[in-house]
Amino acid sequence: MIVLLAAILGGTANAATQPWMWGVGPTLGTIVYPGRFPLSVPDAYSQLEGKVRGDVIFGGHGVLYIDGENRLGTHVDIGAAADYNSVDWTLEYERIFVRGSGVHLFGGGGLGFGSYTLKDQDGVNASTGNGNGNGNGTTTTGTGSAPGSTLDDGKLRTPTYQVRLQVGALYKQTQTAEELSIFVKVPLNGNPTWTPAGGTRVDAEGGGNWFHVGLQATVYFGDFKVKGNKKRR
Repeated sequence: MIVLLAAILGGTANAATQPWMWGVGPTLGTIVYPGRFPLSVPDAYSQLEGKVRGDVIFGGHGVLYIDGENRLGTHVDIGAAADYNSVDWTLEYERIFVRGSGVHLFGGGGLGFGSYTLKDQDGVNASTGNGNGNGNGTTTTGTGSAPGSTLDDGKLRTPTYQVRLQVGALYKQTQTAEELSIFVKVPLNGNPTWTPAGGTRVDAEGGGNWFHVGLQATVYFGDFKVKGNKKRR
């Protein structure tokens, strides 16, 4: 990720054009709003609404400081919970608002791509309601039906364009740094699909509302010793 950011800046190998600071490291986070995720889904898949609780978001985060007030960053986030998974990548710009004594307060945002997948394995929306799941006596329409119909178990997958906003604080040492941020993700749905268990993937009747707010922590490893102007900290 840092190589990608360096290429964007077009830096050369000499010391005069080295990044002001940089770091890359693992992340750990969770969704804090809504308490039950997602906020909504199409009526045909109403059994999936609010299905996700107690998720974990892990991945990687890289930052490259242009100078003491501006930095570029990139996130790869992988979300997981019971019957749920997600993955997204974003490229970001952030402004450092406060800088001193090794502490940076920042805010910014970025754009990227993602995908959200929810699975229904309970048979709760089947007309028989017995959920025996033997699969030998039912067929699916593929697109999903209204609640109370013969909708089988399956999964709803929604590819998205991602808008990410965040604010946070970073505390740096010479070669490491720790960061805690609050982020907002506004996924814009692409072409969602529904895949019934043992069936063929088809276009879904909608993708749902995947908006959420979360907390994320990062531990960086890199070079946080300031280059250039010695007055900068």
